[in-house]
Amino acid sequence: MKDFLQKVVQNKASEAKWLHTLSLLEHIGARKISRSMGKFHNDELVLRHLADEARHAHAFKKLACTLSGQDNPEYLCGEAAVHYFQTLDSSVSDWIKEKAPLNLGYASYLLVTAVIEKRAMKIYPLYRSLTQDNRVRDELQQIIVEEADHKPGIEDKAEEYLRTAKQSLRSVEAIEEKLYHQFEQILSESV
Repeated sequence: MKDFLQKVVQNKASEAKWLHTLSLLEHIGARKISRSMGKFHNDELVLRHLADEARHAHAFKKLACTLSGQDNPEYLCGEAAVHYFQTLDSSVSDWIKEKAPLNLGYASYLLVTAVIEKRAMKIYPLYRSLTQDNRVRDELQQIIVEEADHKPGIEDKAEEYLRTAKQSLRSVEAIEEKLYHQFEQILSESV
């Protein structure tokens, strides 16, 4: 990922596309939270997480528009980004049905969120250290703080759920790892 990000930040147009792709991923995350938990008035942790994901999608979109000078910039491998997230969600749902069939909607939210948050906390600090744009750096710092704030609660609940089902988060991380590396390969080939 470091090689990819080093290339992306060298060109404002590429970085704008990358930011727009991050916005798309955050938007998909917010939409999935809303859909998976839509039947219930959620607890404070879930509502805060939903609000954070929507805010991150907006912040990245605004930065993408600013850097590109366009209202709706292109994505960097947008279809691959959607495929990564959708496939992760469906693969984790299938895994839950087979290995831990308890409250599918909530379990899917917890497990997908836990592994996505771990991935974000690997990418965002690295991206922040490499970007040359102070606006992007400042926004990433705020997003990192917000991600770190709700990450422990979500991971704790995911681990608790998995203990009940006699499973481990490592199995779900392995699913994400494989799908992410496919996505990363496509990203690397695009710049």
